[in-house]
Amino acid sequence: MARPPSAMPTAPVPPWRRRLWWGALLAVLVGHALTTRWVAQALDPVDARPALERMEATYTRVLEVSAEPISATAPVVAAPARRARALAAARAASAAEAAASAASATQDTPPRRVALAAASEVSRVSDAPEAPAPVAAPPEDVAGSNAVPPQVPPASPTPADASAPPSPAAAPPAPAVAAAPGAPTFTWPRSTRLRYALKGWFRGEVTGTAQVEWLRDAERYQVHLDVAVGPSFAPLMTRRMSSEGRLGAEGLVPQRYEQVTRQIIGRDKRAQLRFDDQGVLLDRGERVPTWPDVQDTASQFIQMVYLFTTQPALRVAGSRIEFALALPNRVDRWIYEVGVSEMVQTPAGAFQTFHVVPRRAAAKGDLSAETWYAPTLQMLPVRIRITQDADTWIDLLLLQAPDVAS
Repeated sequence: MARPPSAMPTAPVPPWRRRLWWGALLAVLVGHALTTRWVAQALDPVDARPALERMEATYTRVLEVSAEPISATAPVVAAPARRARALAAARAASAAEAAASAASATQDTPPRRVALAAASEVSRVSDAPEAPAPVAAPPEDVAGSNAVPPQVPPASPTPADASAPPSPAAAPPAPAVAAAPGAPTFTWPRSTRLRYALKGWFRGEVTGTAQVEWLRDAERYQVHLDVAVGPSFAPLMTRRMSSEGRLGAEGLVPQRYEQVTRQIIGRDKRAQLRFDDQGVLLDRGERVPTWPDVQDTASQFIQMVYLFTTQPALRVAGSRIEFALALPNRVDRWIYEVGVSEMVQTPAGAFQTFHVVPRRAAAKGDLSAETWYAPTLQMLPVRIRITQDADTWIDLLLLQAPDVAS
């Protein structure tokens, strides 16, 4: 008698066939997810908006740590005035003497004319107004630079100099702004790049990398904060926060802000802000009034470097810094407080810093940033902690010496 069909034995499925079946199913699901994401982004008018065009810089050297920290109680000048004047006069006299000797030997220039020019140069340097007594010498003119050398007014030409050929035109100086009374003139730094190691929490413990890049071309600037969570070859999430604008008398003047978030699962997100004389155009299209000191999420880091440099009293523990902060959906006043001095250990070394924290918690979805600024590293931030909520935060530590453009 034949067995019923239900009782007939079935042959076991080979393991390779099961793996092939699951692989095919996974490929179909991934392809479906990618196709859905592509269609959604193609139909999304937000992502169709033009991206901010990034400026470029060539970095040729690294920033060295200064031997002495920047004073927190007094302004800084480039060098002792008397010694600088004496050295300049000695160099001018030496150069003039050498030129006179060469001219006499070759008969190309009358010795009397060379002698008069030398005397004029020595007199010009010696009669320069004396600068106030300094506290400490500043580092080089890079990110967070604190001063420029005392400016010597040019000497009026004498009749003996009238027939001398004009000297080649000098390169235009870096844009400078007037500092607070008693503080040094602030010269905007060259393009600078800082790299950070990242750790944090985003649906679990995460690691990654980040960088802050300051770019300047004459009076135009850009600040970019790039964050990548996960392995560099396949990050789980990236976020770029970019500010573009011009240099003004009171620091940075943002004109445009862009924030782009890309994640391996989910749709990309982009938010933009526009700044003009009529106010701030928010990401959702609403225009709101603004304040003259308004900053955005990216520019605020460099604006604080400017404030700490031109207003040394702000570096004292307990000081408060207040300015308007433009976020994607609103503009509000933010207050930061300067904490006590702290030693911060980073992969790039140990730095004495002062801790700057916001006085209030961020609203839902907003980002708040704590920053540790190092006076011996041109006032640059060596640690940045960005928090969205209790379960979403990243902590950045300076990975290596900052790169500086020529």
